[in-house]
Amino acid sequence: MKKNWMKRLFGAALTLALLTSALTGCNSSQPAGSSEAGTKQLRMTQTNPAASSFGIACEEFADLISERTDGRYQVTVYHDGQLGDERDSIEAIQLGNIDFAVVNVSVLANFVPELSVFDLPYMIQGTEHADAVFLGEIGDQMMEWIDGIGIKGLGVWESGFRNLTNNTREVHSIDDVAGLRIRVMENEIHQKLWIALGADAVPMAWGEAYTALQQGALDGQENPLTVILSNNVQEVNKNLAMTEHIYSMVVPIMSQSLWDSLSGEDRAIFKKVADDMLVREREISREQNTQALKTLEDSGMAVTYPDKTGFIEATREIRESYGEKYLDIIQQIETLAKGSR
Repeated sequence: MKKNWMKRLFGAALTLALLTSALTGCNSSQPAGSSEAGTKQLRMTQTNPAASSFGIACEEFADLISERTDGRYQVTVYHDGQLGDERDSIEAIQLGNIDFAVVNVSVLANFVPELSVFDLPYMIQGTEHADAVFLGEIGDQMMEWIDGIGIKGLGVWESGFRNLTNNTREVHSIDDVAGLRIRVMENEIHQKLWIALGADAVPMAWGEAYTALQQGALDGQENPLTVILSNNVQEVNKNLAMTEHIYSMVVPIMSQSLWDSLSGEDRAIFKKVADDMLVREREISREQNTQALKTLEDSGMAVTYPDKTGFIEATREIRESYGEKYLDIIQQIETLAKGSR
């Protein structure tokens, strides 16, 4: 009995000593995630390579935050999905476990259904039209929708227009798409798009798709030019058709709890950095897409520029049926298209 009592006394004394040491060794005035020097350490995640436009933009975003806050905030960027996939990132942002993330609008639409309107085919007609839409009032409306799920939207970044590749034949018109077995995103609108164009749409994760393309189980796939190049699609598909059927984009998002913790001055700094990166990321993306097209042509891909009239007409029903709930915003997008011509 005495031994047990002595053990308990010794354990209590040891616990008290460790607790005292911990309290002495840390500054109780420092917030979580801060260093002893008062620098707040933040984390940013994105699922693309560091050399992508998103990766470069994230690193520049991090540098500007540090520079403009005089080092009071340091952002570490995790590339290639090191902290999880995009759905994981959104949920972590909602919980405040990650500070910033860059996520595809198609994935974010699972949380904000209104965003699915931007997945409709042939809604965006060129980069000038895209800028008029997403750098204006419609982009602001998107951020309000995103704020509604407890995260802070920081604008829209550009991936580029999605284009079709295949290893069966050159595509000059919608007739050439008929019967092609095309890998598509696991997204209902994307699937219906290719079915409407006469293709055999196969929803499949990208990790499985490349092998299927190699083995000939799939004829082709569709993606922005930079994604086509970075994933070496030119090695398994010899034909590239500039169909530009969907404008692909991502949204940098921020933890609402982090935003709420910022002073008014720091909020202004973070907002200015985010706004500056909307322009800068587009510059990087467009430079990379131009270079990607040249590299793909130099690698031997046959590049065609099909007449889009048939594609647009064949997908009209998709825009009308899925866009029925969003007629007002679709009308705004169409009006801006006229002004950007």
